[in-house]
Parts: sequence; structure tokens; C-alpha cells
Amino acid sequence: MGAERRQDGSDGGRAAETAAGVRRVALVFVSLAVMAVLPYVVPGLERLQVWRPGRAVPFTRFLDFRPMSEGPRIAGVDGLGRLEVADDDALLFAAPLPVTPSLAPLVPSASSASASSASDAVAAPLGEAQPRFTIDDSEWEGMTREVEDPASVMTHFYEQLVAAGIGKPGAIARLTMYSDSINASDRVTSVLRHSLQARFGDGGKGWVPIAPGWQSHRHRDVEWSDAGGWRVRVLNRGGVEGGRYGLGGVLAENRSTLSRASYETTPGGGPGAAVARFDLYYQSWPGGGALDVSVDHRPSRRFTASSPAAEDRVLSFPVADGRHSLEVAVGEGAVRLYGVVMEREGPGVVVDGLALVGAFTKVLLHFDEAHWKRQFGARRSDLMVFWLGGNDAVSEGIPFSPARYRREYTEILRRARSGRQDASCLVMSVLDAAERVDGSIVSRRGIPRVVAAQRAVAEASGCAFFDAHAATGGVGTMARWYRSSPRLVSVDYRHLTMEGSRVVASLLHRALLRGLAGHLAAHPSGRPSEHPPEDDPG
Repeated sequence: MGAERRQDGSDGGRAAETAAGVRRVALVFVSLAVMAVLPYVVPGLERLQVWRPGRAVPFTRFLDFRPMSEGPRIAGVDGLGRLEVADDDALLFAAPLPVTPSLAPLVPSASSASASSASDAVAAPLGEAQPRFTIDDSEWEGMTREVEDPASVMTHFYEQLVAAGIGKPGAIARLTMYSDSINASDRVTSVLRHSLQARFGDGGKGWVPIAPGWQSHRHRDVEWSDAGGWRVRVLNRGGVEGGRYGLGGVLAENRSTLSRASYETTPGGGPGAAVARFDLYYQSWPGGGALDVSVDHRPSRRFTASSPAAEDRVLSFPVADGRHSLEVAVGEGAVRLYGVVMEREGPGVVVDGLALVGAFTKVLLHFDEAHWKRQFGARRSDLMVFWLGGNDAVSEGIPFSPARYRREYTEILRRARSGRQDASCLVMSVLDAAERVDGSIVSRRGIPRVVAAQRAVAEASGCAFFDAHAATGGVGTMARWYRSSPRLVSVDYRHLTMEGSRVVASLLHRALLRGLAGHLAAHPSGRPSEHPPEDDPG
């Protein structure tokens, strides 16, 4: 009897505990329900509402089993993406983009009124015996914005493209693009490099720094290794005596005689698979040391980096066109190196991707003006592209001032163009940028002001302008691109995935071809201006 009473008492205690636990759980759920309802009935608590009409239903993203594009976790970190489309045309078709505008026909000049379309507008720039060059309308199909070029400043670059397009021996069209972290992995410039080289010929990889300036700094179309051991000084931070950072804004100083960097063409075929000349850009100065340079793993040659006064120098190493490697090591003492250019003999196109991660536009003023001028002169750029302003647009610590921004940017372009006065110049606007507000992806309000300031700077500086903001869809683009499949922008709603980079590069490429077709239509005889031959930078 006693055992039975103890058992009954034990069972009753457990039942009471269970009932109390159920009441506590119910109380928690009731409390959560009340908290969820209050923001809908109490004025002033609207920001705490879990869901509003027009938003995605909470937690449904966890049930979305669509494969996501592999994008950067932080600005510029490499990720190749997993795009399952046949080509850029298919990607552009799938991307949320503006409707292609109605374009006025490209009407040739009166002297050639017989030409009826852009396809008929041709150039024979080297005389009637030379091949005729044409651009078909289909080559820019899918373009959403033209290059704005009222002063025809793009003429020089278009002439270089024509010379390469007809196969003129040695013709190289060089495009040099400055950008911030949106192109830290050479993604946009790599896609542009591939598409232009497929159309006009492979002129080589172009510029590569000695060592990465930032952890997220990458380059494509080259096998590049710096082996560590470098003290890197980047343009963003300033402070380098004399303002000598090299064209790419990344100065490498050795920490020991073990510091080295190597460059090699890529295996397989396609862009980056061949080179005909390595150009090493470096500085010599009083007390400078010496460089040991080896081509194709042969015994190295030593070159002095010492001179009575500071000088910018270029060493050239010609090789038979094909697969090759270059290694730069420290022979003795201290050295200061800027970068290496890998080119072929042409005809073809070269695209330099010069990324300054985290940079505001004004940091380009840290370049010594005379030094920057010499760097551009040695590089012989035919088109200078400036795709900056992303950090200016979203900075919370430094309010954006259109007047100050225009003043600084105009001075930057003046300095850059002084080193290559006949080159074309193109200012590229920022893209949309967004942030999370009450659970929604909302475009930052200041972006249109930045775009307007950049257009004004281009006009005042005699540069062409490409409105990438409008070309990709303007306000609301980042929300659409984040939700698209494949995903075109990363989780910070600012930086592009590989697929997003392909979209931007494709839109710029098609806009350039449309501009070239307009040039051909306006100049059907198409004889480019003859520029005097330039000395080899070595």
C-alpha cells in the first residue's frame, strides 16, 4: 500500500510539472504574438513590423533551393561563380536590365550618302589597298546606354581599334582603367579584355603589380606570385616621399634580399596564354640596390637601381611570342618596384585593370603630377577610363559635397591627361548601391547626385561619359540584382558577383562598339590620324 501511494504521488508530481511547463510555453507564444501584433496597432512602432505588403514573407528565403552564384564575402575576394549560360547574350537576356532604348540610325556623312546603315559604314584607314573594317548592328544588340561623347574625344581610341581590326602590324589599342574595390579581382576588366581581344586581337595581359596592395587584390589572365617579403605602400594612404607609386598606385619595397615576384603566361589557350615582351617599371635613386631578373628560368641578369637622383625607369625583355615566365628578385640592397606589363606585338587590344581597394576618388591626387605624367607617357595608354566614386557615394564619415568632388575630380583628369594628351578619356559613373532598411533592400539616396557630378566633371574635362548607373537600371538595381537568378550582386548590395561583372563589362563593350560604329559612319573614308612612332619604353 505504501509503495502504491508513493507511485501515485510521483505520477501526480510529474503531471503537475508537465502542466506548468505547457503553461510557460503557451505564455511565451502568447507574449511573442502580442509583441508581433503591437507594431501594427500602436502608432510609432511601425519600424518593428515583421512584414509589410510588398516584402518577402519572413523566413521563406530558407526554403529557396535555387543555386546561388558564388560571390565575394568581402570586397573583391575572388569567386568564379557558376553561371550556367552559353554566353553573355544569354546572361544579358536573363538579367533585370532596362529596355534597350530606341536608337537613331547611324547616318554617314553627306559625302557617302549611299551608305544605308552602320553595317555599311566602313573604314580603310591605311589606304584603299588595305582591308575594309566594318561593325555590324548586331554587335551592340542588348546595349542599354551609349557612350556620351559630344566632343568626339573617343576618336583616338576608335582609330586604334580600327588599326587593330584591319590587322595593321604592331597596332595596339591600350585601355587603362582605374577603379575601386568593385573591380579588385580584375573581373570587369578581364571580361572586357576577353571580349575586345576576341574582336580586335590579343595584345596581351597588360599591367600587373609587383605585389597585391590589399588582401582582396587579384589579377586574372596571368600566373602571378609575389612570394611575400614586400613592404607595400598604396596610393590610398599617401605618405610616400615624392608621390611615386607607379601607374597602378602600388609601390613594393623589399624587406630582404629574399623578396621576389614571378609572372607567367596562363596554360591552355586564350587571353593571357602568350607574351612577346615583359616591361618592368621601377624606380632608381641615390643608394638604391640592384635587381636580378630571370626570363624562362634562365640565369638572371643584374640591373642597378641606383642613380644620382630619383628616376622612373622601364626595363624591357623581348621574347618570341608564346608561353614565357619572368622572375624579379632582389640582387642587393633596397629596391622600389611598380609593376610589370605583359604585351604581344599586335595587332590587338590590351586592358589594364588598376584597382585601388577602398579608395575615394581624391586619392589620385596623391600621385606626384610629374611622376604620373611620366608613367602614362611610358605606358602609352590610348583610352583612360576612370570608374571611381563608389566609396565617395556611400561614406557616412565624409558627407558628399558635389562642388568639392567636381573640383577634385577635374584636377585629377587634368593631371592624368597631361601625360597622354592625344589619348581618349572616359569617365564611368558609379552603379546603384543599397542597404537594408526595415528588412527591405533600399537604394542609397545620394547615388544620383554622384552620377550628376561625374557627368559634369566629364563634360568640363573634355572626357566622354558612360552612365553605368542608368545602363544597369538606375535606382533599385541592387535589389533586383540581388534577387535575380543568377545573383548579380553580393550580400553588401554594392559589389558585383562574377555574373554581375560580366553584365557590366558586356554593356560597356557594346557601348564602345556602338560608338565605334558611329565613328565609322561619320568618317567613311576612315583615315586615322598618323601619330609619330614612339620610342620603346625600355
